[in-house]
Amino acid sequence: MPKHETHSRSIAKSTSYRLVSMIVDTTVAFLFTHQLSLSIGIMLFVNGYSTVLYYSHERIWSRIGWGISMQNTPDA
Repeated sequence: MPKHETHSRSIAKSTSYRLVSMIVDTTVAFLFTHQLSLSIGIMLFVNGYSTVLYYSHERIWSRIGWGISMQNTPDA
């Protein structure tokens, strides 16, 4: 029986990924701009649209059966 991911799990995954990404993006932007306010602005813009894109991508892939085994496997 295939496992299906819930919306709340997809939201939690995208949120945790974005938090890490925001820290990295701000750091990289700061290394280029040397301006904290500009770096934060860049990070907010990029992560705003990226969160929606990531969530949508996850939901689309959750509907694709390719690469999912139908065998019963022991839970880890």
